[in-house]
Amino acid sequence: MPFRSGTLLVLALVVSACSSSAGASLSGGGPRAEAPTRGNSSLIVRAEIDNFQGLSAWEAVDVLRRRWTQPRRGTNFGGSPVYANVVVDGTVRGTLGELNRVNVDNIETMRYLNPADATTKYGTGFLGGVIEVSTIRGR
Repeated sequence: MPFRSGTLLVLALVVSACSSSAGASLSGGGPRAEAPTRGNSSLIVRAEIDNFQGLSAWEAVDVLRRRWTQPRRGTNFGGSPVYANVVVDGTVRGTLGELNRVNVDNIETMRYLNPADATTKYGTGFLGGVIEVSTIRGR
């Protein structure tokens, strides 16, 4: 009798596990992950950008993550403020003003890298960090 009870318990667990994956298809495709609707403090996703159609990346960042465009004080030798640089699809473009040249309709994501991460990824000279812009074409 104990063997039968154990078998029934295992069978119940298997059935339960199968029913919890009801969204998975037998063809192996499985459920599709939906695109995120909100980034985080260092990421702006396409769903957030959609609200700024026809505007510049600067305008979107200014509203969504204004702190990315704020100066960092005392991080260079003179103690004067430094600002983030802009990188578009892996190419360093320059100062924050470059965000005015990028239309949000072409952007997939924008990400802020702090100075340490920016230096690791792009080398020296990014004391204010980097705003990485990934365009739809650049995917």
